Formats: sequence, C-alpha cells, structure tokens
Amino acid sequence: MDWNPYIDQKNRAFSRILTALFPEQTKTVPRIIIWSLIFLLDLTLGIAGASHLGLLWSGNTRITSALLVAAIVGVFWLQGFIWNKITVFFQHRNRIEP
Repeated sequence: MDWNPYIDQKNRAFSRILTALFPEQTKTVPRIIIWSLIFLLDLTLGIAGASHLGLLWSGNTRITSALLVAAIVGVFWLQGFIWNKITVFFQHRNRIEP
C-alpha cells in the first residue's frame, strides 16, 4: 500500500471534524472506547424505540431514517455536553474549600 497524501489529509480532516463535534468524547483512547459503547447503546435504543412506535415502516423511510440518525447523534452530543458541565462543576466545587 503506497503512501497517498490526499487520503491522509482527508482522514485528518474527518478526525478534526469528529473532534470538533464531540470534544468530550474524543479526548483519550479510553474515553473513545466508553463513548463508542454509549453511542452503540443510543443507536440500539433509538432504533428499538422507532421500531416500537412504528416509525421505521411509515411512508417515507429516507426522511424517517435521516431524522432518526440526526436524533441519535443529537442525543449523543447532548450527553457529552451534560457530562462536560457535570465534570466542570465538580472540578470547581473541589477547588473551593472553606
């Protein structure tokens, strides 16, 4: 396999996009692994919920699938945002000592 600067540059760009979108989830390798498991759980619950509600077999499956993916990614981002706020709160709380 030859070195291809275009592919390497493209891979770095995708990596930077993911790091920018999900900064809390991509800080270290253990966090990437744990947050990947959380994402798989979100994905499973999202698909199971949509299936249970009958949304997957409604009229327009492309729009439904796109909305489902957007909702799952949005929930995943929100979980990271909330986790970051909780950790910042406890870090500041531990610094302030009477």
